[in-house]
Parts: sequence; structure tokens; C-alpha cells
Amino acid sequence: MFSRELKRLRDWFIKNAAELPWRPSDVCDFRDPYAVWISETMLQQTQVSTVKDYFTRWMKRFPNVKTLAAAEEEEVFKYWQGLGYYSRARNILKTARIVTENCAGVMPATRKELEALPGIGAYTAGAILSLAYHKPEAILDGNLVRVFSRLYLLDFLPMDSRDSNETYWNYAREVSDHPKGFLHNEALMELGRTTCKVKSPECENCPLRSECKAHAEGLTPSFPPSKKHLQKDWHGTVLVIESADNKILTVHGGQKFFNNQFALPHYESPRNATVGVPAEMACYGITESAELVEDCGSFKHSITVHKMDCQVLYIKLAGPSCEPHIKNKMEIRWIEKASATEALANSFSLKALKLAKVIP
Repeated sequence: MFSRELKRLRDWFIKNAAELPWRPSDVCDFRDPYAVWISETMLQQTQVSTVKDYFTRWMKRFPNVKTLAAAEEEEVFKYWQGLGYYSRARNILKTARIVTENCAGVMPATRKELEALPGIGAYTAGAILSLAYHKPEAILDGNLVRVFSRLYLLDFLPMDSRDSNETYWNYAREVSDHPKGFLHNEALMELGRTTCKVKSPECENCPLRSECKAHAEGLTPSFPPSKKHLQKDWHGTVLVIESADNKILTVHGGQKFFNNQFALPHYESPRNATVGVPAEMACYGITESAELVEDCGSFKHSITVHKMDCQVLYIKLAGPSCEPHIKNKMEIRWIEKASATEALANSFSLKALKLAKVIP
């Protein structure tokens, strides 16, 4: 999102933020990291309306980490009763005791330290760092997944694969990497909870409506896809393009897959296509002639809901590589052949490079 969209999102949130017992009257204030931790843990798998009273009672009895650490498990369970998932309460008590013993009752302020504590994962750690300490740390919950899926027309879910999970986290990092990232994070959670809802989304009240691809195409209710979304078959061509100075062409953005990382260029193509220099080469700014075009065979791959059959085409250019540049909304970059394994970490690209015998 650009700065103007983020400004619009912040303004919307400041004006529309609901009054919640764990939220300060001024949403720009720093918060008690302990309160953030407790509220966000309670909110996992539980509606906001239910958590309000539980949180208020909990904080009255256990106002800080040290008070909680001194409590018996039986009493902690008593105050948790009705929220379910009792492993959360058990982990809360374990963590409170660790923080009291090792950190003098102060919640850690780094992701590594937080995620090492029982029951604190990537989302909760990000929430504590962002909302309490105002650090530019990403969070990703179901609300943000729904907003991102609709904004960018993502027809897959984070749990589908490592690549799809990273796609969503990259969008989350993008909005949080800002001096007011903590506001962006909470605004998106609020947007998903109150406006960009699972059913009956209120698009007319959304501050990001003009940027939303799902809304533009009238597909908002269809995104994100159901977890039972049927698998799609995809056949395409993956290009391994090597320059005369032994560099490999990679692309960032503007493609069907791997929009948030560098990968080999690829596009959908018919089966049994004639081997030759593809017209798609022009999309990547390639004007040099090819001295060799070789069909290297195919490999199977899966990304989110896509079951893929990928044909690999190796093309050796007669001319040298060029400087990094932008072409058709894609960032084109040439990488050293010797460092291809490190530069292209996704298995999709590595499979193609192996078939083309660029890497062992």
C-alpha cells in the first residue's frame, strides 16, 4: 500500500476505533505489554464480545505478570473457565513464571525472546512488539488474511504452503514497516472485524475500497477461498535464461506465482508447445538473440491450490546480461550462475535449474 492509502486507513481507524477494555482511549498511546499479551491470547479462537468481560475480570485479579506468576494453576483455570483451549491458560502461567524469574516481571521486547516463551507464537509476539512497544513488527491473524486476500485477489490461504504463508507475511511486513506501523496493524484487524467481514462485507464503508481488487471485480464474498477450495491444474513454462557472461535472469513481481520474491520467469502455456524462442521473452526485456534453445523436460510442483506441471526451457543468449531494471511492473535482475542456489531459495526455481543442469 502507498502512503496515501495508509494515511486513509489510519484516519479511518482513529475515527472508528471501538472502545475495548484493553485499548487506551488514545489509540496512539503505548500500552502495557502484559495486557496486550493477555488480551491477544484470549482473543485466539474467541469473539471480542466474549473476551471483554473475561479480560476485565482477569486484569482485576492478575493486574501484572508477578501477580499472575504467584497464582496457583487451579485459580488461573477458574478465571479462564469458559474460554476453552485450556492449554493457553497453562502456557500463560508458565510464561508468567519464566518472565518473573528471568526478566524481573517485564515482558521481553524482542521477537526472538518472546517466541521462545510457552504459548507465544509469531502473531502474539508481533502484537506485543507492535501495540505495546510501537516497534515496526508484523502481525498476521485471520482478519488481516481476509483483508489482504481481497485487496490483492489472493486465491490461496497461508496454511496452504510455505510460499503462500510467506506471501501473506510479506504484505503484513510491508504495512508494519512504518513509524506508525502499530496503527496500521490494529486498523487492519479492526477493518477485518467490523467492515471487511467474512459474510456481508460492508465495502461502502471501507477506506481501502478503491484499491481492493476483489471489490473492483465484484468478487469480495469469494475471497479468501474456503479451506476446502478445490485444487487447480496449471501447466506452464519455466524459463532458464543464461547470458553470455554466465548470469541467470530472475524476476520479482508481475507473475502468476512468487510475486514477493525473486524467481525464474514463468507463464501459463499449452501442453506440447513447439520448442523455440517464446514470444514471452519480450516481456522480460530480452532483445538479444539466442544461440541455444533446449527443452529440458518437466517437473511436478504444488503451490497453494495449484497442482502444477512445469515445462523447463533453457535458453542461452548470444549477448551479455544487463543492469537491473523494471519492465512491465517486474523487477528484472541477473544473478551469478554460481550463486543461483542461494539467490533463488524457492524449490520451484531450484527444480527448474536442476533440470536445466545449471546447478547439480
